[in-house]
Amino acid sequence: MRRPAGVGRPIRDGHRPGPGRAVHRRLRGAGLDTAERRLSALGAVRPEPQPLAERWRVLLDPAGRPFCLTAK
Repeated sequence: MRRPAGVGRPIRDGHRPGPGRAVHRRLRGAGLDTAERRLSALGAVRPEPQPLAERWRVLLDPAGRPFCLTAK
């Protein structure tokens, strides 16, 4: 995965996240396909490969940061 040119890592509470650190949120709502379509319309991108796409999806936000959608 590549970060778009000119986009740096996010700063939260004055600290830059290190390698392997992420923010996780649980959101409930539509099924995976519907959620992916909605997020794609907002600028998310689906990188390939997606090994277990029936259980979860990894998408990239417009700044290139990965996030996951899960079925449960």
